[in-house]
Amino acid sequence: MVTQFWKQSKSTETSSTIHPADGALERLMEGNSRFIGGTRSVESIMAHMRMPDLAKKGQKPFAIILTCSDSRSPVELIFDQGVGDLFVVRVAGNIVDPSLLASIEFAVANFQSPLIFVLGHSLCGAIKATVQHCENPASSLPSTHLIDLVNRLKPAVAQTMGAPDSTSGHYLDRVTGTNVRNSMKTILDQSDIVRDAVQKGQLKIAGGVLDLHTGQVTVLETQNSSI
Repeated sequence: MVTQFWKQSKSTETSSTIHPADGALERLMEGNSRFIGGTRSVESIMAHMRMPDLAKKGQKPFAIILTCSDSRSPVELIFDQGVGDLFVVRVAGNIVDPSLLASIEFAVANFQSPLIFVLGHSLCGAIKATVQHCENPASSLPSTHLIDLVNRLKPAVAQTMGAPDSTSGHYLDRVTGTNVRNSMKTILDQSDIVRDAVQKGQLKIAGGVLDLHTGQVTVLETQNSSI
């Protein structure tokens, strides 16, 4: 079944009271509701028709998404968005490193997207591997790159109350939420471009977690100037 896309966010209707980022977040959540309900917007289905125009005029994504590389987390699908709507940065564990932060900064500086959304997900393999390594610190990792990845995820494990337990779904979910918040904070702390846009009221950072069992995204929090 096809449903008509929500063409105009409430932020344009009441721009004096609603930040564009709030409208962008609502647009994401409405798209996620359609995904859960098994419906799609006309615009996402017909997205291929926008390709010539996007190639000619350039992109104007309404949100920047930092998310995991997991194949079960296809961002445009779970938010029911089309080509050119989202600027997506994907990496295992939705961590933040210099090259990923540069990609986010590029989008903020060039497209003026009002929202950065950090999306984690349940059953994250990178999170589970990090918890297992914390349970057994003597275990070796097969490459320096994986060591760097795990080291960037370890703070979320250390900050999560209780002893590490890679078999506990509830514990892994809490680590996942903590890791999302850590990535939000890292983006704000380490990027002058992002922080300046946030302080000027041009940008907000939000975070959420995708439940792989249901496809539902739960928003954790939104931040204006500090995390």
